[in-house]
Amino acid sequence: MGNLAQLIQAFFKALLAALQKTRPKVPTPPQPQPVPVVVHTDPPPAPVNTIFPPVEPPPQSSGFLTCPIQANDTSGKPVTSRTVRISGVVDHSDTAIDPNSAKRWGLHAKDLKVKTFNGEIGDGEASAEAPLGYTKQSPAPFFANSEINYVGAHSSKDKYGPTFYLNYDGHAGFDFSYAAMTPILATAEGILHKASNAEDTIYGQGWDVHHTFCIKHSNGYSTWYRHCTKLANNVEAQLTTTPTKTCSVAQGQVVAYVGSFGAGGAVHLHLEVRDQQGKIVDPYGDKLWKE
Repeated sequence: MGNLAQLIQAFFKALLAALQKTRPKVPTPPQPQPVPVVVHTDPPPAPVNTIFPPVEPPPQSSGFLTCPIQANDTSGKPVTSRTVRISGVVDHSDTAIDPNSAKRWGLHAKDLKVKTFNGEIGDGEASAEAPLGYTKQSPAPFFANSEINYVGAHSSKDKYGPTFYLNYDGHAGFDFSYAAMTPILATAEGILHKASNAEDTIYGQGWDVHHTFCIKHSNGYSTWYRHCTKLANNVEAQLTTTPTKTCSVAQGQVVAYVGSFGAGGAVHLHLEVRDQQGKIVDPYGDKLWKE
């Protein structure tokens, strides 16, 4: 009997061991994880684009003048101060605009050299005929960077093309090369009147000689226009009927027409800009254009 009991006991142990091996294991439930604390910070700065840097917008002009010529450029758009045809510039060399000079303008300021607002100098070969301009020491076109639409003055006797000569020696204004009867516009609002010879302190040649008229502007500047064929009919009528012989004009208004009166046959508009003290200034060098 003892042996039988031992056999039965051994049988049940083996059976229990077998059952434990075949029983599926119950997975241990996942332990809860702590919730991370989020700290909000400013986003990192955007990387600097060193290959294609952002393009800065062009600075706004502080000028007040608009183009004095009513015409279209080669693309059919109205000309501006940058696209209008210019044949002569203000001479900064040994003239009244030169701080190192005691000379005035014209014949009194000829030094065989012409300097313009961008620093270019014509002091090489002279043009064959008036107006007297000069090439660079190594002849090349002026204003290659298109600061203005410089077309120069042409003579069939010149050795080089018109843009190779900087015009002209002692000049007190800008010349705009356009055909007779091209409309002239008021560059800014103001009071227009015909200039007298005595009033014209630059050349002493007012309406009677140069067909010169002047517009005085509210900011103290004035603009002077020479060689026009005639004034616009409505402007002439107001000058005739107004006791003060003046006429109020708006910026961009047609006030006269291009001509050659007193210019020896050279058809163009000569424009001068004068400051509050009546001194000639360079509207390009002083950035007085608002276009």
